[in-house]
Amino acid sequence: MNNTKANIEAEIKASKKKQSSINVRLVKEGEMYKAFLPFKIEGDYILSASSIDECSVSVEWNKQGFLVINDLESELTSIDAVLSKDTTVILAAIAKNIKDTITVEPSFIVGPPGTGKTFVIVKLLKEALAKNKRILVASSTNMAVENILERIDLDELGLKDGEVVSTIKTELKSLQSLSIASIVERKLSPIMDEIEILKDTKSELHENIRDLSPYVQQLSSKLESENTLVINLEKKVSTINESIKKHNIELDLFQVRIDALTSNSFMKSITNTFMSKKLETLNSDKKEVSNKIEILETECSEIKIELDTFKSAVSDTSTKLKDSNLEISEINNTIKKIKDRLEILDEKQQQLKSNDIISSAKIVGATLVSAALNKKIQNGEFDIVIVDEASMCLVPTIVSVSQTIKVATPSEVTYKDDEKLYAAQNDAVRMSMKSQLVLVGDPRQLSPIAQTYEMKKSIFDKYDVNDIFEGIEVKNTVFLDTNFRNHPSITAMASKLFYGGLLKSGKKVDGSSSLYIRRSTSLMVSFEQSYVNQGNAQVIKNQVLKALEKGRRSIGIITPYKKQAELITETLSDLLLEYPDADIQAGTVHKFQGKEKDIIIYDITFSPNGNMKIPATYQGDNTSETAKLLNVAMTRAESLFILVGNIDGILNMRGENLVLKTWTKEIVTLIS
Repeated sequence: MNNTKANIEAEIKASKKKQSSINVRLVKEGEMYKAFLPFKIEGDYILSASSIDECSVSVEWNKQGFLVINDLESELTSIDAVLSKDTTVILAAIAKNIKDTITVEPSFIVGPPGTGKTFVIVKLLKEALAKNKRILVASSTNMAVENILERIDLDELGLKDGEVVSTIKTELKSLQSLSIASIVERKLSPIMDEIEILKDTKSELHENIRDLSPYVQQLSSKLESENTLVINLEKKVSTINESIKKHNIELDLFQVRIDALTSNSFMKSITNTFMSKKLETLNSDKKEVSNKIEILETECSEIKIELDTFKSAVSDTSTKLKDSNLEISEINNTIKKIKDRLEILDEKQQQLKSNDIISSAKIVGATLVSAALNKKIQNGEFDIVIVDEASMCLVPTIVSVSQTIKVATPSEVTYKDDEKLYAAQNDAVRMSMKSQLVLVGDPRQLSPIAQTYEMKKSIFDKYDVNDIFEGIEVKNTVFLDTNFRNHPSITAMASKLFYGGLLKSGKKVDGSSSLYIRRSTSLMVSFEQSYVNQGNAQVIKNQVLKALEKGRRSIGIITPYKKQAELITETLSDLLLEYPDADIQAGTVHKFQGKEKDIIIYDITFSPNGNMKIPATYQGDNTSETAKLLNVAMTRAESLFILVGNIDGILNMRGENLVLKTWTKEIVTLIS
């Protein structure tokens, strides 16, 4: 396990595959980044940029020529980035922060196909959650992680929204809802709803103020005018009252003079005639003053009536103005409250967007590359890390993901057997509960794809787990020994050839046949750095047609060669159109890892002819990659496995240790 960095450097140096990097300018739109690209790219890429840390992202491409990245966490509005997919680029990125060894002691669950390893993982998750542990579930492919996450029942496990987080790319709607973006969106939704309502209300209130302002201005002008009229009328009343007061004084003086003359006996005795005239003049003048007073009082009375009317109008206008100003004040107060609330909500929104959803999750699902390059996962301090399909994973990625584990003091673990699990499954759960790094997989299936010998070795090879098939007890290892997927005869053959006779069938023997041979002597020819076999493709088409006519719809065709898989797909094109309800897929064995079909057709493609050199694909013995390839191909079949090729030529090949020969001979023997 030492010298992990040195192994990475050797792999990078030895790798001949150099995929050119893609330069893009990413522009943020909402919570995603977009960039125009005239050609299609999709899948997981390493993103490098000077402005952000190197990270793993999932890239989609739409028909408008835009690539879309949903899982890039950054506040930058634009990023000049480089996208790379080459394994050496990934390894170089991982090597920057990797340690040389796994710091905890791993446990191994060896789970051949159909033995219920996913069921064990789900049970382990349930037990770990009950003990308040945080778990990281990882694998080299999205599909493997997807297979586990889709079996998690949040309600059954008592998990709340946001406590299970998925960082994988998936087409499943239920798992898309577990992405960080979806979780944040759901948590943001009530905040965004409130923000929308408050902004609409604020806008409406501002509009109300705009509507009220002219009315208030009008009332103010009216009140000012009415007050001016009242003041002027009050001045008039005051002036008239002053005039009346003066006239009353005059009237009193006239009366005093009249009284003085009428009471003067001397004047009466001297000149009664002239005195009478004088009194007449005085009374006339008095009368005139009295008339003036009467006119003024009438005028004053009329003005007072008018004044009361205007005072009432002033009071009414004043009340309206006061009420309108109060309404505007209340609206302004409401607007201020809304503004304060919007600031609080905006802060909550920013906190939520920047919140580390991963740190609060109880279960996190990720690919190993994503887990190795995602700082939040690397700093996750998980109690348990579960790696599925571990035999296919590059060891450095497992070393990197082990660094996410929070080192804890071992504690006593109690586990009560689950009656729904068979003995080996319960043993696997019990063992895993004591471990912090649980590696699940099948060392007799596909190994990591790499250039160097060291990098091709799986984690099972590093810990000598294969010894279990030799009857040797391996520390911290449980073998799931019962297959419930394949036909019993397929299980028996796989057990004999690849699992040291340890694998049992969980299906009842019903007497039906599961193994068939379709002979073809057509020769394989070289084509575009691969191989094709036209005759085999036609034999396969005839076999697929027979199966379809019998109502079989789940059919997989496996071949070691990519170009042969493409040829078969093309040859079957008319059948795919004729039977649109059929699930027919042709591909290499790597494409079928982790999958199963009702019927599997294996196209050997290679057809021995005299001293023809055996392709590298088929040169291995019972412990080679060839054996793993044949094992994976065969165990994809749930009920029928059909072998297509030059059977006699294979059986007559030189070399007794060739697993292809041994495997074919076993099939022929079982059919006979």
